[in-house]
Amino acid sequence: MRALVYTTALLFAATLFVTTPGHARGVDEARFGMTVQGFGGWSPDFEDGAGINLELLFESPKFLSVLGSPRPLVGANIATVSGSTSQFYTGFEWTQYFAERFFVNGMLGGVVHNGETDPFDPVLDANRAMMTQYLGCRVMFRLGADIGYDISERVSAQVHWSHISNAGLCDENEGLDNLGVRIGYRF
Repeated sequence: MRALVYTTALLFAATLFVTTPGHARGVDEARFGMTVQGFGGWSPDFEDGAGINLELLFESPKFLSVLGSPRPLVGANIATVSGSTSQFYTGFEWTQYFAERFFVNGMLGGVVHNGETDPFDPVLDANRAMMTQYLGCRVMFRLGADIGYDISERVSAQVHWSHISNAGLCDENEGLDNLGVRIGYRF
C-alpha cells in the first residue's frame, strides 16, 4: 500500500509539473461519478461493486499543440467493495464535438492500482484465487472514452468507459474495464 501511495504522489507531482505556470493556466475541469467495476469490453468479469470516479483536467500547455492540444489529467477510481481494484491515473485527453452540445473524449495514460498481480501469491486462498483476476503489473497503461452532453456552459454529463492493461509486458495480462456515468464542471 505504501508503494501505491508513493507512486500516486509521484504521478500527481509529474502532472502538476506539466501544469505549472508557464506550461498551463491551471485546472480546467473537475469530474465526479460512479463506475461499475470490471464491466464490459476486454476484461474478465471478476470485480464486484461500484467505484467512485474523481478526475481533474488541466488546460493544455502550448507545447502539446503538436499533439492536438490534449488536456493533462489526474484521477482516481476508488473501489467501494473490499477486494476490488482501486486505481490512480494520469494521462492526456482529447475532446471532439460532433454536434452543438454533444462530444466524445479519448484518453491515454498510465495507472497505478492495488489489484492482484500474481496468481502464485501464497496469501490468496484457493477459492479466492479462482475468482480473482491477475493484472500482472502494478503500473499499467490506461485507455478511456466518454460520450458526453453539455447541460450548460459549465456542466456536462458523460457516459465513461476505461480499460487498464499492461499490454503483455508482464506474465499475466487480464486487464480491467470499468463503465459508469459522471458529471463534469468547467472552471
